[in-house]
Amino acid sequence: MNWLRAWWGQPDQFDEITGFLRERGLMRSAQVIMAVVASSAGSIPLTIIASEREVTSALLIGVVGVTFTVGMVVFWLTRWPTRVQSRALVLAGTLCVAAWSVLQASAPVATLGCTAMTVTAGYIAVFHSGRVLMLNAAITVAITAATAIEMARDTNLATAGSAVGLIFLLNVSVPVTIRGMSRALVLYARRSDEDPLTGLLNRRGFVEAVARRLAMPAPKDTFLTVLMLDLDDFKRVNDTYGHAVGDRTLLDVAGVLRTHCPPTAVICRAGGEEFLVALTTPAAAEGADPMATELCVGIQGLPYQVTASIGTASLELHHLQGSDMAPRINRLIEIADEAMYSAKQCGGNRVRHA
Repeated sequence: MNWLRAWWGQPDQFDEITGFLRERGLMRSAQVIMAVVASSAGSIPLTIIASEREVTSALLIGVVGVTFTVGMVVFWLTRWPTRVQSRALVLAGTLCVAAWSVLQASAPVATLGCTAMTVTAGYIAVFHSGRVLMLNAAITVAITAATAIEMARDTNLATAGSAVGLIFLLNVSVPVTIRGMSRALVLYARRSDEDPLTGLLNRRGFVEAVARRLAMPAPKDTFLTVLMLDLDDFKRVNDTYGHAVGDRTLLDVAGVLRTHCPPTAVICRAGGEEFLVALTTPAAAEGADPMATELCVGIQGLPYQVTASIGTASLELHHLQGSDMAPRINRLIEIADEAMYSAKQCGGNRVRHA
């Protein structure tokens, strides 16, 4: 049962996949693909509607199914859901497919409808947790069993068994394959944004993470403050003690940053011995003074007598909206970098505001 516990514990990855698509300009393409997939789910009820010559329960169920499908197509073409909306929509789709299948008068058609559960299972495998996927699987098993019993009565056991086998294959192989690929995609996205030595973000990942952070600032925060930190005379550490000690020192500095920066701060190794920190604050750069001072003291206390120069820069959050957000963040980094060099020219181991 270890595999079952592993699937049950798999995390929701909606936000990570959504961020990956948005940051790489793939959101609109994803919306179109989802609209096409949603429209395909309406092919079976549309066929039922076309074949009915009088008002029957099958016709009414088909109309409801097509209406739901049209609504989903319009939704995907006009917006991208939140994580809660996404869960609600996919569960609504699962229940609609289940209800449509169970209420069909024809057992073969009802069993055929169960294959549509592959669509919801595939979507859940990409975006949501193992628990939601297990719920979808449980509903699939229940409606497949119900329709297969009716099919066995109307046809024969072999036909019903073959149908169950096909549905089982689709609802196991497709979600498992998609889940594996989506997990690999999430891991790739994480590692492509990560500095391999310290585990902090790299420069590209930093800008994207700051953009995400700006979407959910604390109510009292009105500024984005960026700190550029550069280790003073770090070449001396490498030349005197060797590059292994230099790497150990960079890891120790990363530890100081993680310890003294708030949990909501975005931390990055910008390259070499340079680090970046971004956080939203209630005031301008001076609001980060206590933290910047703690960073200087913490780094000075590390072995091998290393110190840091820190430059800070701030910008009001209302200036960081729209398509020019990334260029403005990069400009803020440049200003903080200039302030850091000013601190270094004044002797290092100090903080300077832009």
